[in-house]
Amino acid sequence: MTSTKFKSILKITGIIASLLVLTGVLVLLWRSFFASGYGTYSGQISFYLFTFPVALIILGVAALIIFVLLIWKKTALYLKMIWSVSCISFLGLAFLSGIQNQQYAGSIGIETAFMDNYTFSFSDTDMYSDLEEDVVYKTTEDEDLLLDVWDTKVNDEQRPVIVNIHGGGWSGGDKSEVSSWSKWFNSKGYVVFNIEYSQNGPGMWQKQISDTHAALDWIVEHADEYQLDVDRINLIGSSAGGHLALLTGYTELRGNSLVPRETDSDSTVEINSIINLYGPSDLLQLYDENNSKEFVHPLLEQLLDEPPKTEEIKNHYQQMSPIQYVNETSAPTISFVGQKDKVVPEEQIEILHEKLDENKVDSQAYYFPLSDHSYDTNWESIANQATKQKIEAFLNEYN
Repeated sequence: MTSTKFKSILKITGIIASLLVLTGVLVLLWRSFFASGYGTYSGQISFYLFTFPVALIILGVAALIIFVLLIWKKTALYLKMIWSVSCISFLGLAFLSGIQNQQYAGSIGIETAFMDNYTFSFSDTDMYSDLEEDVVYKTTEDEDLLLDVWDTKVNDEQRPVIVNIHGGGWSGGDKSEVSSWSKWFNSKGYVVFNIEYSQNGPGMWQKQISDTHAALDWIVEHADEYQLDVDRINLIGSSAGGHLALLTGYTELRGNSLVPRETDSDSTVEINSIINLYGPSDLLQLYDENNSKEFVHPLLEQLLDEPPKTEEIKNHYQQMSPIQYVNETSAPTISFVGQKDKVVPEEQIEILHEKLDENKVDSQAYYFPLSDHSYDTNWESIANQATKQKIEAFLNEYN
């Protein structure tokens, strides 16, 4: 192969690569700003880059290096423009998300460390006293359901409780996936119970809420063993876990029926507060109004057995919607969501807190700009820094 032919091939390869990069940048910007397509490859890439903006900085610096090399080699103007646009887009998006979230944090009275946003951080503490794994809290014909106990020695009197319900689209996920939050709550003096729930077979929508209520009953029954204050039980969940935390906190299980909790009921479990991390509140509306239907529809159809095409199935969706059970005795609730959440639209939080306000229930809701679903995966993101501070203040107020 002659030198001239090799240079020609190299040039064509560079042009194709540059055009592919430009296409990728445009798709990334589209997915980022219009919060759609979580079930697509581009949507997933957008999610990870938004969650860990340090990756955007790395890409931006790489694009800048290539841009400088193109200037040095005196290459075609359009190639320089492609890589300059790529550089500006990557770096601009990285810092824009940080700046907007820091401004929002400031508007709600929270101080954050800006540069901590640009790390690959999954947890900031390893402080916990004892971890007791795989304790059986319920036995069914098909399986033993387990929970983990994160004990604490921060105090040795009656300790407040966090019940942590993992997400995963109702059909996936694991109790170990929320260990960062459990360690954090544990370091604040809470005994934390990470619970699992049924994720297979028909009737999942009935099994799961039965499981979460059974876990609460088990915790109360073992209160003396773990020195728990049963008047300070708090629920937290993320995504599908947030939905289950809301539904569990707002209801009682009587036979096979869910009914709203009442203060004068004979329930053995009282819920002090509920922390909802981007969990949906109205499943029927979520099915109809969602930016990632190719991802969300199969999850809901698996949970509720079918799409909501008949009145009977629509009724199942409504029965599994926390918003249906809100009343004046509902537990104080705090919710968090990203305004660019591709899975759970911010409207799911808005309608819930409108209903809570109507019933004069103490509640708080926070909406982080340019933040996607599961933004707390980046433990030190600006959005999660604000989330942790708001949760701590909320728990201090209601415990």
